[in-house]
Amino acid sequence: MTDAPKKDPVRPAPKRFCGVKACSGPKAGNKNAMRTGTGIDRRRLVVGELPRELICVRKEGRAYRVQLEKAVLEAHGEISVTAAHHLDTATAATVQAAIIRWCLRRRFASLSTSEVLACSRELVKAKKDRDAAVRALDLDAPPPNPWDSIDVPSKETEGGNTDEA
Repeated sequence: MTDAPKKDPVRPAPKRFCGVKACSGPKAGNKNAMRTGTGIDRRRLVVGELPRELICVRKEGRAYRVQLEKAVLEAHGEISVTAAHHLDTATAATVQAAIIRWCLRRRFASLSTSEVLACSRELVKAKKDRDAAVRALDLDAPPPNPWDSIDVPSKETEGGNTDEA
């Protein structure tokens, strides 16, 4: 007697367009069915991102933000909502100043005198905005005293005045 070969278990038939190129998934350009950002059109500029040639500016802005966040945490122990907004303003002003410096460095020969003057004014304005945001963070304030949060009753509040005899 010979054993008959066993058949594979019956598998369900694949869906009609499953895995077929250009037939599966949402229609081209449909952003409603997006699950990840991999299908996003790479030509559009995402809010908060800079063009590829300004990667050095982005790195400078992020490094400045990390440094400033550390300073706020050391000074206050936490980053409040208001402090987060001041951090964002200071970082944005730093990025703006870096973009202006980049333009002056790379495009100086093609800029007119009035454009160079306008860039210089904007650079100074960005630095003033950054300084105002950092000043609002109050980093020079003394660190909070941890003993202030402990409420220890004194002798006078426990049993009254001890000098009455």
